[in-house]
Amino acid sequence: MSINGAPDHKSKISRLQATYSDNELLETKVIIPEDVTTGFSFRKLWAFSGPGFLMSIAFLDPGNVEADLQSGAYANYELFWILFWSTVLGLLVQRLSARVGTVTGQHLAEVCYQEYRTVPRLFLWIMMEIAIIGSDMQEVIGTAISLYLLSNGKIPL
Repeated sequence: MSINGAPDHKSKISRLQATYSDNELLETKVIIPEDVTTGFSFRKLWAFSGPGFLMSIAFLDPGNVEADLQSGAYANYELFWILFWSTVLGLLVQRLSARVGTVTGQHLAEVCYQEYRTVPRLFLWIMMEIAIIGSDMQEVIGTAISLYLLSNGKIPL
């Protein structure tokens, strides 16, 4: 960071140059099949899938699916398109952040710290904290209700 709060791009360039050799090493380990056909191949798809794919699937945890089902039952599935597109966009963001991490060798918070000034960084931080609180509230309330039901009302809410 420079004195006026603007991102310092010198550290980013040196970081990218340091990870360039790592990317070459990864390319030598992953063998991409060379087929004569240009159609779809599960072997090619598997060669390009990695930890980002696993993290994007972890996004669809049972709590998320249950929240989608409950809101669908409450709203008579009129808002199904919102749930569908929010899940698709969430998977897309997970995939893109995995690509950023692969290319730069940094996680998304480090990249945002280097690229954004102070005010947008604080805004992103506050929005992420609100999202974390919103998702954790559902899990805490669900755990309390399940403990209450399992203990036959002996553990109070």
